[in-house]
Amino acid sequence: MTTERDAYATQPMTSLSRRDLGAGHACLVVIRGGELGARADLADVDLVIGRAPGSGFRLDDPGVSRQHCRIWRDGDGWRLRDLGSTNKTFVNGAPVDEVELRDGDRIGVGDTVFKFVRAGSVEERYHQQLYELASIDGLTGLYNRRKFRELLEQALLKTLESGAPLSLVFVDLDHFKRINDTHGHQTGDEVLRGVAEVVRARLREGDVAGRLGGEEFAVFLPETPIAIAADWAEGLRAAVAAARHRIEALDLAVTVSLGVAAWRPERPTSADLMRAADEQLYAAKAAGRDRIAVAGGVTRPAPR
Repeated sequence: MTTERDAYATQPMTSLSRRDLGAGHACLVVIRGGELGARADLADVDLVIGRAPGSGFRLDDPGVSRQHCRIWRDGDGWRLRDLGSTNKTFVNGAPVDEVELRDGDRIGVGDTVFKFVRAGSVEERYHQQLYELASIDGLTGLYNRRKFRELLEQALLKTLESGAPLSLVFVDLDHFKRINDTHGHQTGDEVLRGVAEVVRARLREGDVAGRLGGEEFAVFLPETPIAIAADWAEGLRAAVAAARHRIEALDLAVTVSLGVAAWRPERPTSADLMRAADEQLYAAKAAGRDRIAVAGGVTRPAPR
């Protein structure tokens, strides 16, 4: 059995405008349960569903075993095997040990029911649209605040299990109100889209970006200590400052302020980590904008 970090729907993605499945691929969609609408894309890597933090799709449900069942690619199809779970895995209402999955099969794990959907079907496109409506910011194509927070929670669980570092960067456009007041909200929206593209272009594999609202974005960097996160944030600051936003007859440049914080035992929750990054963001604003501030008292002014 093989596994891969962040390989599925709980996976952070660097490209969020569309999530069409590749030819011959499939997905699981939660149609009942607390993760309603969540989706796990199946490729060539085994997916373990279970309660353990390192599961490919984690279900926080006492009725789910730590490693409940496994789904893997078998030629042109997929198979499912129960992993000796206490409460069994069900396919179309019947308990199974191992079975070949067929399009439309319903998989019961604890209180959660997944639907197995093959790529290219009308139902796959329908669930894709539902996913985007629930998870993706319509203006920028990045994750919305709710989904970003959910993914950050999942990343923190992995950090607590592995001890690997996790850093968070808050990003806020400087003097954005002036753009809206001077050029109108439509121009402001185009600038936000442009900045989102710069953010997306800077993401590394595994990094996750979201729009928290208004002109504020956030990115979390798994397995990244704060010093490297600070370098990454400085690179993003410089890239945004260098970008030009050509909108009709306008040629605009904008800057951003950034706050950087890393997970620590004394800030164990996502709310604590977000609060720490937000405090650094305000420190960068107070120090003159167009710069980063890093938890620990380090402020890096923009080069002049």
